[in-house]
Amino acid sequence: MSVPGSQRGIAVITVLLVIALSTITVASMTGRQQTDIRREQNEAGIQLARSLAISGERFAAAVLYRDFQAGDRENTDSLEDDWAQTLPPVPINEATLSGCIVDMQGKFNINNLVDGEGKANPAFVDQFTRLLRVLNIDAAKAQAVVDWVDEDVDPTLPDGAEDDYYSGLELPYRTANTSISGISELQLVKGFSPAVEEERADYELLIPHITALPVAAGFVPLNVNTATPELLSSLSDFMEDLGADMSRWDSTAYQDYPACENIFDLEAEEVEGALTEERDYTPYVSTLEFEEDADPGGGSGELIAAPGTIDVVSRFYQVRIDIAMEGVNVSQYTLMERDPEGKVKVVARSRDAL
Repeated sequence: MSVPGSQRGIAVITVLLVIALSTITVASMTGRQQTDIRREQNEAGIQLARSLAISGERFAAAVLYRDFQAGDRENTDSLEDDWAQTLPPVPINEATLSGCIVDMQGKFNINNLVDGEGKANPAFVDQFTRLLRVLNIDAAKAQAVVDWVDEDVDPTLPDGAEDDYYSGLELPYRTANTSISGISELQLVKGFSPAVEEERADYELLIPHITALPVAAGFVPLNVNTATPELLSSLSDFMEDLGADMSRWDSTAYQDYPACENIFDLEAEEVEGALTEERDYTPYVSTLEFEEDADPGGGSGELIAAPGTIDVVSRFYQVRIDIAMEGVNVSQYTLMERDPEGKVKVVARSRDAL
């Protein structure tokens, strides 16, 4: 019995549809499989990068401990120490590891702005205000930063900000009213929003000079051997014109923070305003030596720094480890604390964000 032409046509179309659906199914399964394989490869790469970053972190801890054991210059800390060397890119199998160690006590600790009771600490508020002024940032912005970390809910007049300000934003949130855990949190504070070009520029200008360190054991002093010229200028009105001359930095490479590349490059551009002839970069072995250098006559009677706010020894360091490999780039920031016995522990760790 012959099959009508119309039925033969339907059969052919049905076969073609089955073939097409089978092809689509196979292609879809293959695509999903390739995606799964790629996802697993990426995850394996990320895990490898993180493992390498932890290895770099341990190496940095060993460097800090060895520096303590060496006890150079009466066990003071300065830019002449071994830790103050950028680790150049080191190839490890299919990855490249690089990094650096930065003394966090060479920066102003935002959490010093309040005392143990959560109230504004006048000496550090004054210093932070001077720092903003030295950097040509509106000094009134200091009030909003103080309000962010103090415990009360009353805004500092006239430019402070508490919940009443932040709750009125398009995307509202509340004031922290406690210590800052990471310096990038500053972008939430009035006057430093990344959404406003001028405010973002102020934040980026301020970043090389500030940090957020724990203050459970009290405020953290500034190491005058590693402090930036701007920070030394902010110590007091007396110091405002002396910071560049007394800084132990012989370059402006610190302005590249948090990048590691060339941060300790001694061939970089000289600090603007610094003495260029017979300039002494020898680290200070005591705060008394620093104060005598600032006031050689010893009789001005002017305040060089508030009592206890400066030091020549550091406890807190940030280790940056960069891992680069095919399809994966990881930057890990690890805050480390070295105790009086030289033992090093991890305080905090983050990836790709300060």
